[in-house]
Amino acid sequence: MNGARGSPPPDHRDDDTTWGSGSFGGLDGGMGSWPKTRPAPGALPRFRPSLTLERTRFATRLPDASSVTVDVDHLSGQASLYRDDRHVRTADMPVRFACGSVRVDVAASRFGMQRIHLVGADGSGRRLDPAPGTPEYWRARLSRRHPGVGRALAVGAVLVLLINLALIAPQLLETVTHLPQWADRFAPFVSPIGLPAWANTALTITAGLAGVERALTFRHHRLLDATTDGLTA
Repeated sequence: MNGARGSPPPDHRDDDTTWGSGSFGGLDGGMGSWPKTRPAPGALPRFRPSLTLERTRFATRLPDASSVTVDVDHLSGQASLYRDDRHVRTADMPVRFACGSVRVDVAASRFGMQRIHLVGADGSGRRLDPAPGTPEYWRARLSRRHPGVGRALAVGAVLVLLINLALIAPQLLETVTHLPQWADRFAPFVSPIGLPAWANTALTITAGLAGVERALTFRHHRLLDATTDGLTA
């Protein structure tokens, strides 16, 4: 466990670093700029709330009482592991960071985290805590302080995604069935719904916001979130 403080060679990677997500069942405080690519070994920088659209961060305590922090860069698709506030390694997501007898599973979409769990040797897991200043932290704080508002946002996100499925799915099906490889064999489908471009744009934006809300509360459903999953492709 003590060796985790050292920084592995830059090309070091865990063997098991690639899998689909489905396999996972003025505010800057005067800090300098974050590195554009992989952070250099060193101390954990202070989290910059002005970069909440680009980054997030989670932390927890390990069984040996040391701390582990995962800093996620959504733009680069990378996660950085820090042990007792010292950089250990950075890797492309999804990734499993080995921490002695336990590991940290990290997977994300463009809307937020899909999995950020500490997994024990027995396979049991628990989610890491959002660091103060992160979007996940503020969303959880909102639900704690105003549970009614939190529930309303969650329900609203579901309704938005259901409406998007009902309105956009027939239009997408019509587009697909008019492709040559389909139209040459089958009769094309004609959508009973035809929306102007501005309405489809509005639906796309609201679906994105709903996807953010659900990602911040760690909710995901294969069918319900199909529209926002498509936006990340």
